[in-house]
Amino acid sequence: MGRIDEDSIRRVLEATDIVDVVGSYLSLKRAGSRWKACCPFHNEKTPSFIVDQTRQNFKCFGCGEGGSAITFVMKMENLGFADTVRRLAEKAGITLVEEVYDAAEEKRRKARTALLVAHKKAAEFFHRLLLRSPKAAEARAYLNSRGYGADMAKRWQVGWAPDSSREFLAWARKEGLPDQVLIDSGLANRGERGDLYARFRDRLMFPINNVYGECVAFSGRILRPQENVGKYVNSPETSIFKKGDVVFALDRARGPMGKSGKALLCEGQLDVIACHEAGISFAVAPLGTAFTPEHARTLSRYASRIVVCFDADKAGMAAADRAFRELAPFGKDVYLVNLPEGDDPDSFMKREGKEAFSEMVEQARPFFEVRIERAKERGLLTDAAASAAFAREMTALLACMSDPVARDLATADVATRMRTTVNDLRSAVRTAGRRKGREQAQSADRAAAAEVSQTQPPVKMDRAVAVLCELSLQNARAQGLIVDRIEELLEPMRMLQGGRILKKILARLPSPDSPAAIQAFLASLPQPERDALNLLNLDPVPIPDVDRSVQEACSGIAKAALERHIASLMAELADPSTDAARRLELSKLSVDLKRLLGTM
Repeated sequence: MGRIDEDSIRRVLEATDIVDVVGSYLSLKRAGSRWKACCPFHNEKTPSFIVDQTRQNFKCFGCGEGGSAITFVMKMENLGFADTVRRLAEKAGITLVEEVYDAAEEKRRKARTALLVAHKKAAEFFHRLLLRSPKAAEARAYLNSRGYGADMAKRWQVGWAPDSSREFLAWARKEGLPDQVLIDSGLANRGERGDLYARFRDRLMFPINNVYGECVAFSGRILRPQENVGKYVNSPETSIFKKGDVVFALDRARGPMGKSGKALLCEGQLDVIACHEAGISFAVAPLGTAFTPEHARTLSRYASRIVVCFDADKAGMAAADRAFRELAPFGKDVYLVNLPEGDDPDSFMKREGKEAFSEMVEQARPFFEVRIERAKERGLLTDAAASAAFAREMTALLACMSDPVARDLATADVATRMRTTVNDLRSAVRTAGRRKGREQAQSADRAAAAEVSQTQPPVKMDRAVAVLCELSLQNARAQGLIVDRIEELLEPMRMLQGGRILKKILARLPSPDSPAAIQAFLASLPQPERDALNLLNLDPVPIPDVDRSVQEACSGIAKAALERHIASLMAELADPSTDAARRLELSKLSVDLKRLLGTM
């Protein structure tokens, strides 16, 4: 596989409604003929993110991000261009044409496909065993003891891994799964003697899906307490699975999160499943690792309010603090569900009922209010030393907040609840903020230094070239008239900045009347050229006198090219190394060209 041809990109965009695509992530509201939402790519309270259904593009007037449905999905899912087009094509039922064979890319795609196939087949195998195998009776009994039956297992494709490696490996070989694929996928390992064995044995198996609902890993839970054995075993990281990036149940929750503007953040898979089974469909959880900046970035794209529902014990509070620390820089409102100590969502619902838990989620209170209340209950504010230590913890958390108004209001609230002076706490928060700012600046400098060689600015465009590019992409008649004069434009396109882009437009002739064709053309360009065109006004506009506009634009580019030529002659004249004969030649030529320029 290689470069996806432009016609395929156009057909994908024609079959894709950007409002449907963006609406599956964000809660869009109609604004006249367009749609708007808060931008998922930067922090804002007032919507400046606009989706234009007519032009099939989006634009944020706050941070400047914009583009087609392809660009949007690339940024939301952190995918490459080709992978994004393939995703959208698959959804639209379009077969892509890929023009140039790329051996390395084909090898990568085949390896990825092999891992996805192995996980898909394994999920089906484990699920089938759970439902039908007599050996899985204990696993079924465990689920029943938690209040779940076959219906839940089917909805979540829960399975059971056999207690024998031999049984799993016999199935895998019957399915034609190579040993190396089993190892690369994390489904099997090699022992010290080189023999293959299954990673998951006699465990309840929960498939871990990516945002598209593809199984990319597993989490296996033991059925009975075992000494020196972890309750959960997760798949290792692979080319399709990174623990710090994956959010459990995001494939199911992203739609409800976008519509409600809320995300319920739980600790474990069973908690999330319990919430979804109770009708709370915006529940998610990090997977087998601490809450990471990537988790926070992902959730902030879909929801403006994050409701944290971790255990009320000391470990749960520490985990909630970590989550707040990562979420606060994204400007999101963080709330806490005040569960009774010793409870999790699943156990609370078993005892009090689904309605009681749903009400508790709806009545979740701001993070600091609950955090201070729990500290008081645990006796952490009974003496000066303990209060000072707790105040330092809160100060560090307040300093993480990026919204200055929200931070100041929260600081005042915390000061009141802790019975300290607002000014003292504000001063401490400012000091902590400066310290954090220095650390972030140093980190950003290191990241920028690492990326500077990979970042290219937009191609510079001569204004005369830019005018012709705009006309060619705005108006079909203008495009035709410009093509008719291409012979006289060849030299100016060669000489002037941005001429290469104009040459591509006139070679490919994307239809100004087809938003999909324009977006497909832009998508086919290298990023610096695409960014240069995105700085122009490419919206179709009525042109009162097309012929005159084209004539003036062509005269403008000819004049600009002539000025560029004269400037190069004068530079050569000023060079001390230019001999006398060449100087005389250059002087005569520059006089003639200046005379010609005066007639234009």
